Amino acid sequence: MSKTQNVQTFIREHRAVLIMVTIWAIVLAGFSILRHERLNSSVYDFGIKSQVIWNTANGRWFASSIEVTQYLGDHFQLIFLPLAALYRLWPNPNALLLVQSLLLALAAVPLYRIANRHLHSQKLALAFAAAYLLYPAVGFINRFDFHPITFVVFFFLMAIDLAETDRPWWASFFIFLALITREEMGLTIFALGLFVIFVEKRPLRRCSVQARLGVVWAVVGLVYSAVILLAVMPAFRGGATDSMLRYAWLGGGPADMAQTLLTRPAFVLITLLGDPVRQEFLLKILLPVGFLSLLSPLALAVALPALGYNLLSDVPSQSSIYFQYMSPIIPFIFLAAILGAATLQKWLNACAERQPKAAGRSGRISPKAASRQFTWGLIIWLGVFTLLAWLLDNPFTTRIDAPYYPIYALEQTSSRTAFNEARALLPPDAPVATMMGYGTHLSLRPELYLFYDRLKLMERPYAFPPVEYALLNLTDLRWDVNARIFYSAIETAIGRLGYEALYFQDDVVLLRQMDEPQPMTGAVLQQVIDLEEAGGKYAPTAPSTLDWLGRQWVMERLPDTAVSQPIPFAENITLSGYELSEDRYAAGRPLCVTLYWQADAPLATDYTAFVHLTAPDGYVQAQRDSAPAFGFHPTSQWQPGEITADMHCFQLPPQLPLGPYQIKAGIYDPNTGSRLPLQDAAIPATDNAAILTEILIEPSKNP
Repeated sequence: MSKTQNVQTFIREHRAVLIMVTIWAIVLAGFSILRHERLNSSVYDFGIKSQVIWNTANGRWFASSIEVTQYLGDHFQLIFLPLAALYRLWPNPNALLLVQSLLLALAAVPLYRIANRHLHSQKLALAFAAAYLLYPAVGFINRFDFHPITFVVFFFLMAIDLAETDRPWWASFFIFLALITREEMGLTIFALGLFVIFVEKRPLRRCSVQARLGVVWAVVGLVYSAVILLAVMPAFRGGATDSMLRYAWLGGGPADMAQTLLTRPAFVLITLLGDPVRQEFLLKILLPVGFLSLLSPLALAVALPALGYNLLSDVPSQSSIYFQYMSPIIPFIFLAAILGAATLQKWLNACAERQPKAAGRSGRISPKAASRQFTWGLIIWLGVFTLLAWLLDNPFTTRIDAPYYPIYALEQTSSRTAFNEARALLPPDAPVATMMGYGTHLSLRPELYLFYDRLKLMERPYAFPPVEYALLNLTDLRWDVNARIFYSAIETAIGRLGYEALYFQDDVVLLRQMDEPQPMTGAVLQQVIDLEEAGGKYAPTAPSTLDWLGRQWVMERLPDTAVSQPIPFAENITLSGYELSEDRYAAGRPLCVTLYWQADAPLATDYTAFVHLTAPDGYVQAQRDSAPAFGFHPTSQWQPGEITADMHCFQLPPQLPLGPYQIKAGIYDPNTGSRLPLQDAAIPATDNAAILTEILIEPSKNP
């Protein structure tokens, strides 16, 4: 028979399941692509993976700029190599989503074949294929961005199908593909190898072939994962992986963790099984298949390695059906359910055969009728539990939030038009810092960063990466963006590091570090200030983070760029000098005044500093009051002798008349509103507000 005839025969024999697969692949791919295009995918992990694959496709092998510099030190995923070849042909994140959805849907084909082989019923095989496609976890892992580990659902089911039909070489090929999807997959392959050796005997014609196949899989899987996890990845990373922190409750290191597992199993089991999140997880993985998997515990045991390291993690997302961690568990939930149904079918058939013949023909159920009843009963059983599972968790609409990592669906929270217009102004290869929802769309470049990255706050001056461009959304605070830190970082970028706004529309901002003033920068600054005052500055922040951010504004001496102008106030506080962000002043432009404070003795009160822009008639045209250093370094934490930089930014009013204005500064007790008096009568001042300098508002150079 020719290859064409083989394909035609295969399509004819699998027409129904292929139709189901095609429809569901379109649904899954359409949903994930639309979700991505609505700016709901995230840098962690889609943007990271897209950038690494693109870098690899362009000769920068596994290079990353977001979490680690060499991705293989974070996850060992050689499956990126064929995906890099795809990116050479079609460099678009949607290509990855399409591949993921297609493989998840295609897994129904080997599942159908396995079910048909064991249950001897096309109807039941179709029922299991449909139950798989509608399995909530499949929809959820498709929804959560892109993770190549999801490919193992297809790879493992293909390997099982091919092993059962005595095609060990092809089965091993898919095992190899599963092995290179992620570093820990060898543990599941080890368990599958044992299952093939001791359980899967009948489908293979030669027991010796089966034994060799299982041994090879088990040994290769275990050795591969051990070497990669214990030697290769630490070498790439320059130390132990941070994933070990997820198991810190077991001990301070791998040896301590192993000791806890071996010597205190009761403590571990009570901790795991007593947790409501983990209890819910175990219920939800078995519910959609009507708990049939429990009827085949040996097949279900193949999922134990993945189930074990996920349950042992203290990250709630790993004990959830919503995330990619479910991927190596799904094939064996369904394999066990099929084998469990086959066991039940054999038991019922045996019971029917044992019915006493004395009951007569009218009292006995024929084998055909019994088979029909079993078939429709099982279909209804699967349908009812699938429906119940969907009522609990709809992959397309269920809100996923705390305690889990947030995953958004099709909601539109940001202007796509504004984002597209801002992105068009970015040079293709320019380094850029951006938002979680924007990063994947900007990932085809060598350097991509998160402007606000809570994992790297204390690794960067002022908590953000000082790259040339920053594409931001001022109101998209999803994925736990701390408004207080985020807005202060934008102020710092504009007022201290010379960023100008190239684009500003619908709260979408493109900033660039440049010398030439831009007309929209002042409006961006004012919007940031308004958002801070509307509540952003009160965002809860960890004390350790506040302390670190505060230290960024502490210095040993006055900078050379500052104007030295000591002004003594009461309470042993001295304003040692100041610095202006601009050298020309125009209406609508930003103005940032950095005050340099010093205390000669510890302070018990947290004071508030202020900067005023006053007209010749004394009218305050603009002002900014705040605790020093955005409140990150309050006066009660000042150490005698150290200098604290304290930046106060505001927009010069757009309709501000031309002419001279004074800049004044002072400090007061926020509890009483009383300003601290100046201690030197010779210093020009008005109502205890020291006059720092006079500026001239000139015509704007911008049209």
